[in-house]
Amino acid sequence: MESAKRRKGRSGSRRSSARTHAEALLLAGDAPETRALAAALSAEWRAAPASLDALEEWRARESAGATCARVVVAMPAREPAGALRETDAGAWFARAEEPIARWAFALGVAAARCADGGAIVAVVDRPAPLDCAGFAPEAAVADAACALVRSLARSEGARGVRVNAIVTSARLAPSQPIAPAPALASFPGTYEQEVAGAVRLLLAADASGVTGQALAADCGRSW
Repeated sequence: MESAKRRKGRSGSRRSSARTHAEALLLAGDAPETRALAAALSAEWRAAPASLDALEEWRARESAGATCARVVVAMPAREPAGALRETDAGAWFARAEEPIARWAFALGVAAARCADGGAIVAVVDRPAPLDCAGFAPEAAVADAACALVRSLARSEGARGVRVNAIVTSARLAPSQPIAPAPALASFPGTYEQEVAGAVRLLLAADASGVTGQALAADCGRSW
């Protein structure tokens, strides 16, 4: 007959495992998609400020918070598409320079909040190559965010932290994609379904050997 002490220990282990599995932190810009992602991941949602001037204070405050085994970062693109030749300096700053700064600050917070041996996943809006016309600044931001992810993977790997990116065209896909048709009829997917599933894949222990990578969750469009 199993001892009460052993039963208690096994029960406590199960509770600890469940609690760790549920512990996820989402650092994100405020958008319906990021709120849906937080719900899908059962994550604590921490909003990044809309103002660039508030980023320093936000980083200092959030970096001092408790560590978490799983941290997700999502800084969705905010500006509408527009031809590059018609993009003035102000529009370029709003669509490219400011978002890159937000990514740098948010990933810095993620590194501070991620516990040793944990995992960080960045959710990056990136138009598929076939659909990138009008999204030059957003494409530049996506490439920069993925570069930051690779850099962070290198610096945080020494303490066992994995850092990867999920790239998605869910928010930047045209209403009528040009030929060829996307591989999956569910294109462009949603944050709460395709994106959340891919995030869970990279957060899982089975992905223990994956770091510094960008995985496209775009229903095959990037082919």
